[in-house]
Amino acid sequence: MSKLGILVNSDKYLEDVVGLARAAKAKGHDVTIFGMDDGTLLIADICSQLGETAEVSYCEHSAGPRGVSDVKGAKSGSQYQNAVMMHEVDKVVVF
Repeated sequence: MSKLGILVNSDKYLEDVVGLARAAKAKGHDVTIFGMDDGTLLIADICSQLGETAEVSYCEHSAGPRGVSDVKGAKSGSQYQNAVMMHEVDKVVVF
């Protein structure tokens, strides 16, 4: 089993992010998602659609100015979570 990282920095690809995460999980892969910049606008929808399918975190510094905070199912953090994801995963896809 491998681990897939999904970096979301745009608010345009919700269906693609959710679809990829579900497909990867269905094949037995672990999925980690990190949202930054405008991608933080999708974090609540990603969490509500994926539930426990993926480990989700987002950049608080990017989220604050966009009015995103306290997203249920996601960890608020910093670019440190992005760095950890990059270190731990086997492949990264960027949206």
